[in-house]
Amino acid sequence: MLANKTLADKAITIRVDGVTKERAEKMLDEMGLNMTTYIASSLKALVRERRIPFAMVTEEYISDQIILAKLAEAEKEAADPNTKWLTQDEVFAPIRERF
Repeated sequence: MLANKTLADKAITIRVDGVTKERAEKMLDEMGLNMTTYIASSLKALVRERRIPFAMVTEEYISDQIILAKLAEAEKEAADPNTKWLTQDEVFAPIRERF
């Protein structure tokens, strides 16, 4: 166990696509963090909690969750007696005007 031992800092090199890196840096900057602090914190949480400290899901799962949330929102809106429903003519009028 290394709990009582102090080791010198070690460098880690990772590769990630440029878009992800730029987006992550922007978000971290907005939070007042940098990439090194974030990655070091994530690794410390991994060691401390003995698990990956966030949910690992596929993009398909995320898409499904968004669809389910939108469906629940639509069902709530449909059940609301104050919801104003558009007629077929109101829905298609802008399309007809354009074409």
